[in-house]
Amino acid sequence: MFETLLPSLPLIPLYAEIHYRFRYFPFSLYFRKAPEIIFDCPWRISPTHEPTIFLLIKDAHSWPITLQSVTLQWESDTGGSGQASFPLTDEISTPWFYQEFTLENEQFERPTHLSLVPTLHFTLRGRKKSVIIDNFSGLPHKPLHTYLSQENFPEMPGWRVGDIHVHTHLTADQVEFGAPLEMTRQGADVLGLDFVTTTDHSYDLDDKPNDYLHNDPQLIKWYTSRREMLRLNEAFPKGSQLIPGEEITLRNRKQHNVHLLHLNDSQFFPGSGDGAEHWLKTSSELDLPQVLENRSKRTVSIAAHLDYKVPFLHRLLIDRDEWQFNDLFAPGLDGTQVISGTPASRDFFKSRKLWIKALLNGLRLAVYGGSDAHGNFNIFRQVKMPMIKLFWMNDQIMGQARTMVYSTDRTPDALVSGMQQRRTAATTGPVGNLQLTTLEGTQHQIGEVVEISKEVVTLQLEGISTAEFGPLATIILYQGNLTTRQESIIWEKVPATQIFRISHAIKLRISTPSFFRLEIKTPGNRRWPGVYLSSPIWVQLQKN
Repeated sequence: MFETLLPSLPLIPLYAEIHYRFRYFPFSLYFRKAPEIIFDCPWRISPTHEPTIFLLIKDAHSWPITLQSVTLQWESDTGGSGQASFPLTDEISTPWFYQEFTLENEQFERPTHLSLVPTLHFTLRGRKKSVIIDNFSGLPHKPLHTYLSQENFPEMPGWRVGDIHVHTHLTADQVEFGAPLEMTRQGADVLGLDFVTTTDHSYDLDDKPNDYLHNDPQLIKWYTSRREMLRLNEAFPKGSQLIPGEEITLRNRKQHNVHLLHLNDSQFFPGSGDGAEHWLKTSSELDLPQVLENRSKRTVSIAAHLDYKVPFLHRLLIDRDEWQFNDLFAPGLDGTQVISGTPASRDFFKSRKLWIKALLNGLRLAVYGGSDAHGNFNIFRQVKMPMIKLFWMNDQIMGQARTMVYSTDRTPDALVSGMQQRRTAATTGPVGNLQLTTLEGTQHQIGEVVEISKEVVTLQLEGISTAEFGPLATIILYQGNLTTRQESIIWEKVPATQIFRISHAIKLRISTPSFFRLEIKTPGNRRWPGVYLSSPIWVQLQKN
């Protein structure tokens, strides 16, 4: 009994797998003799795209269906409404299927918020059926909501924006699954993202394809997915790029399980400690130093959802833990994911505090933002209680929290190079930039270590927002003193505009190493507040 119960307990936010049932208790309140049917839509539509809806069907190899049509009712907050119909004839009998539908013939006034109600008409075992939004029992099936933007995400020249924590269909087990790689890439494109990193769980990537109950020593799933991402990047060089990665479960210094976002490595690192694949076997194969010491050169390693609270059952049954301060001292760790989903949470402020503490203790850790989305483009669907109850909420949605990377282009190699140089920032809305100019006239950027010989430096601060995310409510420049290990505000402004630039001169004690970093706040959109955090510029005494 326990061996079948345990794998369903490490619940994380993906589309809900509804077909798994316990071996000795084969009941389920949400089980259906039908494939999972889900409509999804990116929460925003970039100005270069029309409103796009995705239909995702999983497990039709067990319950084949014949598609007849999709109808889509829409209503805008500017007063418009309408209905579109898409005739279909597909017979679906595969484990994975998706199709996109675009409202390209409708006229929309931008910007506007759209309410969307899609319905699938199909036949199952010879009977006509209809599904509105999804066929998950117990969920409210509320309309999907999206924002038709007339502007791109707020932009800074040379900076690329993406989500560094996204799960795809490669993460799939008894309670969850994500969206196929191509659908994920297309969804990111519609959102307006330059890139997405696919950080599927290490304990899922070594499973046999379409069989989450058995491991595959040949790693067919791993190798096939890497080839597919390369193909998609080559096929769509001007679209959103996929950076391959994995979320490795490893042991921290207390020998508990934590997650590491490990990007762009050509080798696989096992990590099954909290995958619940073996009863009472919760010790992961590797610890953090073992991964960092054996990784490839062109990689980036990031502490995932830094100080976000681990649920009690996860802690008790699969030995999952938060990152501890001492864990961050591992040589080679590149950064920390300070924002995971919405910043309107206590966990975000805890993570921010822990990152700043690490900076003040001399660690050069870049800041990252990511959604930890598991196939969610619009709303979050999850198994809340195995076999009993499903759950939904408006968080951990792809592109909700984002990472900015200063990069020569959007290719994975260039983006990873920018991350290795600490040229990053995290945002849920506004963007900014910070430059330091010495008296000699040399300019230095976010992520750099500056050696100075004269006391006065000038800092150039920039902030940009758009109507979508509201005016710049607060811009704050922080200085961290690495001798006293204290951080202070040295400049603060409430500009109430969408664009702001200023130069600020400051006199330093060149014998005191320090860092500067920038934060910006805006009201945000209808879903979550807007915040921006830059990685630091570090300053130290020039060596003779």
